Amino acid sequence: MTYKRWQEMSRREKILAMTSDLVGQFLYYNRKEDSEFPVGSIEEAIDSGEVTLDEIIEVFRSHLAQR
Repeated sequence: MTYKRWQEMSRREKILAMTSDLVGQFLYYNRKEDSEFPVGSIEEAIDSGEVTLDEIIEVFRSHLAQR
């Protein structure tokens, strides 16, 4: 995304874009050097049923609601 495009976005669009970035951080960038939860491990846990997508979303939802 270019700086100009960012400047033209509404606050809502920026918040949603940052949320998308958070997912990338959670699933990939923060996993790159994590030996306990390497890249793909969260998706693998979801696929195996060890944790559900709804459970992860609920944790985010709960923390946002507590602000």
